[in-house]
Amino acid sequence: MHTSFYASQSLYSDPGPYRETLMRAGEQPKTIARWINSWMQHPRGPESRQRGFQPEQVADLELRSVAELLSEAAKRHLLDGETPQRKVGGLCRDFALLAVSRFRLGGVPARLCVGFADYLAPGYWEDHWLCEWRDGGRWKRLDVEFAGLEEIPFDAQDVPGERFMTADEAWRRLKDEPGIASQLGVSSLGLAGDWFVAGSLYRQMAALRKLELKPWDYWGLSADLSRHSRSWPQEGHKTFDQLAARLAYAHVAGVGEPRSVTDWSLPKKVVSFPRGEPVEVLIGA
Repeated sequence: MHTSFYASQSLYSDPGPYRETLMRAGEQPKTIARWINSWMQHPRGPESRQRGFQPEQVADLELRSVAELLSEAAKRHLLDGETPQRKVGGLCRDFALLAVSRFRLGGVPARLCVGFADYLAPGYWEDHWLCEWRDGGRWKRLDVEFAGLEEIPFDAQDVPGERFMTADEAWRRLKDEPGIASQLGVSSLGLAGDWFVAGSLYRQMAALRKLELKPWDYWGLSADLSRHSRSWPQEGHKTFDQLAARLAYAHVAGVGEPRSVTDWSLPKKVVSFPRGEPVEVLIGA
């Protein structure tokens, strides 16, 4: 059994009173993924295109912790082995966080991986979050939404690097290919640009330090950016360049606390956009 910074639970990954419930997911990546998919539904996934996505499920997207997600699933009797009528709504972040929590429960180092995938929308690098878990001496990237399916032409239990860019990799690529900015974001919502990637850098930094935020959370310099603005202060670009450089090291530095970003302040509150309008959210409240 591993002991590391990433093998212990965080504020949001802790299953609380649902520890035994989460154990039902099993230990293997594919088994974990199938269990999560049995009771959780993504608003833009294939299941939603077939069955629709209900207002109650939209409200689920604001749930932040594993304990809250499992509590909601239990209330709807989704974990009793019956065919669910209305699954819990969840984002890629939520699918991944549940897997992270299960790995950590077994003492296996795991963390969220914030970035962009090229296999979700044609011609687009879609905002997407994976579960990274430590398999022996290396990190593997598990796409929880697809690991139990046969819908993509590669192993979703070990997503190859050419199909997924972390936020810091995307930021550096923007330097060489500025035109790619219009392909980085959320295609269905018309969100894309360097401002989006900059926000992802902050969320990646937080995730690497075990504060697993929502994809629509902003704070600090990232909260001051606007997709309608093209006149960023020069100091802002330097700050994001520095953060991307530090994240590149932190991401591959092993299983200990990532020292290259520990002096970067984490938020006590964020500006969140769960329904398009800004809402202030206190962390842990």
